[in-house]
Amino acid sequence: MSTHLVSIVGHLAFFLTALSFAVKDIVALRILAIISSSGAIIYNYFHPMGSPDWLPLSWCLVFALINIWRVYQMYTEQSKVSLSDIELEMLDTSFSNFNRVEFAKLMRSGQWETADINTTLTAQNEVPSKLYFIQNGTVAIIRDSKEIARTSDGTFIGEMSFISNGSASATTITRTQTQLITWDRPSLERLLSRNPTLSILLKHSISVDLTKKIKEQP
Repeated sequence: MSTHLVSIVGHLAFFLTALSFAVKDIVALRILAIISSSGAIIYNYFHPMGSPDWLPLSWCLVFALINIWRVYQMYTEQSKVSLSDIELEMLDTSFSNFNRVEFAKLMRSGQWETADINTTLTAQNEVPSKLYFIQNGTVAIIRDSKEIARTSDGTFIGEMSFISNGSASATTITRTQTQLITWDRPSLERLLSRNPTLSILLKHSISVDLTKKIKEQP
């Protein structure tokens, strides 16, 4: 292999390594790392100095094998996850930053509930016992005895209190029969403390929801 071509492969390997640092999806990151390691193996085998550089070549091979194994494990885990049609819809919309495995963990830690019309979910200046996600229905947001907004499918209730670990800034009351997924806050907090990645993903989904609500305010 020509020295010029070897140099191009080397530059490509380092470029892909740098690119992997900017990728959020863990599977894509590992695939980029595998390709980068493969490029580095080629570069160090056909080293411009004229002989293989076995030390970095060996370690690049180890890195590639580790990432290949982890990608295999991830796809194996995801193939074993079973989600309902409703859960798949939620994953595609409000939880699109999750992978199937992490989303399944979150869903299994919650409970489905059906709230009748005029059910109070959170009370202003009180700490909610649960975090809610509306799968179907309409909820009124009331502050100082005045309805200031309504929210519906695909939104969280009690999310600001959950993030700040404080009391609710508003009272929320269902205006229709409402289908909810609910998480007991202490149990959810314990789960997130054991799963930092899950915590980051959930807080990102909550942040996206809060941004959407702010934009929709009159």
